[in-house]
Formats: sequence, C-alpha cells, structure tokens
Amino acid sequence: MTRPLTLGVWLACGLAAQNAVAQDADHPAFEFETTSVRETIAPGPNIFVNSQGWDSASAVRVYGTDELDFKGIMSAGFQGNSAVSADGKTLYYVSGYYSRLSYGDPEHVLQIFDVDRLTPVAEIQLPLKVAQYTADASLLRLSADEKFIYVQNSTPATSVTVVDLTTESMVQEVPTPGCFGVFPTLEGHSFSTICSDGSFMTVALDDAGETLGTTKSEMIFDPDADPIYLASDRYQGDLMFLSYNGTIYRAADHAGAVELVTTYPITEGTEGWLPGGYVPITVNEANGIAFVPMHPSTEIGTHHRGSEEIWAYDLENGTLLYRSPADNATSVFVTDDAQPALYTLNLRDDEIAKYEVDTEAKFAVKKAVSHNGIGFSTVLETAAQQ
Repeated sequence: MTRPLTLGVWLACGLAAQNAVAQDADHPAFEFETTSVRETIAPGPNIFVNSQGWDSASAVRVYGTDELDFKGIMSAGFQGNSAVSADGKTLYYVSGYYSRLSYGDPEHVLQIFDVDRLTPVAEIQLPLKVAQYTADASLLRLSADEKFIYVQNSTPATSVTVVDLTTESMVQEVPTPGCFGVFPTLEGHSFSTICSDGSFMTVALDDAGETLGTTKSEMIFDPDADPIYLASDRYQGDLMFLSYNGTIYRAADHAGAVELVTTYPITEGTEGWLPGGYVPITVNEANGIAFVPMHPSTEIGTHHRGSEEIWAYDLENGTLLYRSPADNATSVFVTDDAQPALYTLNLRDDEIAKYEVDTEAKFAVKKAVSHNGIGFSTVLETAAQQ
C-alpha cells in the first residue's frame, strides 16, 4: 500500500507545480509591501484636544485645523493638564503616575513633547501636590516669554509651583491660600489667581522666578450671587471671565493688580437662559465678538450642561447679535482672525466639531465638519491661544 500512496502524492504535487507555472505565466511575481513609519506628523496648523484619563492614560489628540484630520496623540498619566507653546511646536503635560497603575507609589511629572514627532523629549519631577481636577487651561500656564511654566497645586491647600524651563528645574512653590487658577500677565513673569472672596491675588516674580511681592485686588465679582468660571480668554489685553448667571467680567492685570474694567450682562432682556459647559467663553480679537454656549434654565447648578444655542455677543456695542442652534457644545474656542473659525467639544456625543462663522450675518455659526472619539475632553486650544 505504501507504493501507490507515494505515487499519488507525487502526481498531486506535479499537477500543483504545473498550475503554479501556468499562473506565473499569466501574472507578475508577487511583490511584498514595504512598511514605514512617518518621522513627523502632517504639516499645517493644529488644534489640540486634551482627552483627560481618570481611569487610564491621558492623551492630547492632534487634529488639523481645516478638516479636523486626525494626526496623532501624545500620552501621559492620570488626570493630565496641558499647555502649548506659542509656535505650536512644544506641548507641556503634567499628570500623575502610580507604580501599580491604579495604586502604589505616586509621582507627579511635567513632560515636554516635540509636537512634530509626538515624542517626549524631557520630563521634570514635581512635588506630589498637583491639582488633579477636571482639565482646565488655568491649571498649567506658560509665562509670556515661555521661560517659566506655572503648575496649580491642591492638597487641598492651594499653591503654584514655578518651573524654569531653561534649566528644567523647579524654582519655588508659591503659597496662594484660598485662591485657585493661574492667569499669567502678557508681559513679565507675574500671574494672578482667583480668590474665594471674589478678589484676585497677583504674584510678582523676578527674572529668576523668585517672588517680589503679592497684591490683593478689590472684589471683582460676588462669589455667592454671581460666581465665575475658571475658564477665561483675553480681549485687547484684558482678561475676560464669564459668570454662571451670564455676565462677562472684563478685568485688567497690567498695572500690578487686577482691576475691574466693565461688565457685559449678555442675558439681559432674555430670561430663562444660562451659560454652560467647561470652557463657556471664547473671544474673537479681530471683531470683538464673544461666543458663549447657552442652554434654557433658571436653576442653580446647571452650569456644566451642554448648549442648545451658541450666542454671538458684540463687546464693542454691548449687544447680542445672533443665537445659532448648536447641540450640546461643552467647550468653545474661536480663532482671532477677521474671518474666524469656531471649534467645539461635545462630551455627550464624544465629538470635536468645526463651525463656519458668517461675519456678514451677525456672526451666525454653522457646523461644517466633526469627528467622534475625543474621550473625556474639556479643553481645546491652538498655538494662537497662547
């Protein structure tokens, strides 16, 4: 029985070989694909979305500003906060790590990333005091000349760690009792912080990052009757804050202390609407227009709700220009050019979106493109914001 079986196998192999030869005559030889890895992300301006991890790694997602094409991510530890350099080439990321992932020996680290290569290039050990809170731009801020970076601490005692980026070392920890958030001045190395009594404390630093002195302002807002969000923007050099009741507070910080310039009651004459979200105000510098996500409510405690509309408010004339439908925007960012683009985050639908702004139609906005998969994201920014 062995001989016939062997002969059958030989005949089968011969026929297979003949078929292969026939196929080779009809088709070119198979060529293996060569794979590679891009050394840098696609060129062009970027928008950065901080996807904060509370039970997994945090990540900053990078999108192109035109069509929101996804370019890549930079990852860090738990509950990360980020800041971007003025040229958009460097990202700073502070977060927490644990030796056993979700428990064990903890450490707080400031990581420095090369944005073009999405690669960490340095890290700086920080005191185990970093405020681990829903991501907000005020928790990690660069000085105007980007020599220093300021890290918000909370243990729950509040303080700010000053880090010298030229030496990649910690300079000092500045006590800020009863005050929270970091708002650097546009010149020098001073910063201000919001205090629980409605005032601001300004900390003046010298060129070495050491404290020259502190100054307390008068009451800027009533923390009981009209508390303000941490999120802010600037217009004509002034700080712009929004209250839970829908009042914009404009404050100057260039004279060594924060001073109230004026207020804009954007809900005046329109009852039953309140601002909401995590970054509920953004200002277009070229046109002097504030964009605010709004939702119908008269209740205290709805300040985190997503929008049903986005309002365009003229700061120069103090008038509400337009109310555009916009479903569940929870963070907003507008560019500063004369023909701006508006970007939003939507926590409910896990979405980043770009809106076209019609400057000829009272700054009405309309969604142009969107993408899902942003994770728990409350902060978005471009290099132009810094």
